Amino acid sequence: MLKATTIELPEASTVDDAQQSRVDDVYHGILARIVRGELPGGSELKSTQLAQALGVSRTPVVQALSRLIADGIVTQKMNMRAMVRPGAENWLVEIHELRLLLEPPAAARAAQHMPIDAIQRLQRQSDAVDPQNDDDWVRRARDFDFALHLAISEHAANQPLRGAINKCWEYKRLSYTLGPERTDAVLRGLREHRTILGALAARDSATASAAMELHLRLASSYRPAGRVV
Repeated sequence: MLKATTIELPEASTVDDAQQSRVDDVYHGILARIVRGELPGGSELKSTQLAQALGVSRTPVVQALSRLIADGIVTQKMNMRAMVRPGAENWLVEIHELRLLLEPPAAARAAQHMPIDAIQRLQRQSDAVDPQNDDDWVRRARDFDFALHLAISEHAANQPLRGAINKCWEYKRLSYTLGPERTDAVLRGLREHRTILGALAARDSATASAAMELHLRLASSYRPAGRVV
């Protein structure tokens, strides 16, 4: 009689998370090529060629292309191949312009709604960034950058606004990998972030909004990579 054997299968959520992560990587890989001009507007996107170039199977490429089409970065007419939308190379710049419309009013709202414990957590992150004595200060400054903007989004007391800002920040992560990082730009950004945090702590909506708008307007000058903001 054969002995019964139990086969351990990975949990469905683990498999789903891994597949989603792979699709995310492919999505950003294709978008990076578009932003860098390697896939200019009008280029046909063949899933088999992209899969080979990215070192993945065709399945995540097809899923990533569907998302790019839904987001308006790629177009596809019925029974035709997907194509890069003309002007899509400016996608990150357009996302930054959208942030200028969304984040200053979100900062104003967060100044009234952010709980004190959230402000204190941000203050601890800010205090942990020490450019003079810490070789890892750039990473800590970036972590503080993400935490501050996403905390403002979370505590703006407006769910659609939060969703729109968080979507923008999915692309911000990509911009960090594409553009050169200058330490002087990181330092200036850190000072601006601390000004915004100070306004939040003071419950000063007008200053929080103005400081956020100034920060975003200056940000494009910090990154000399053209279409990367």
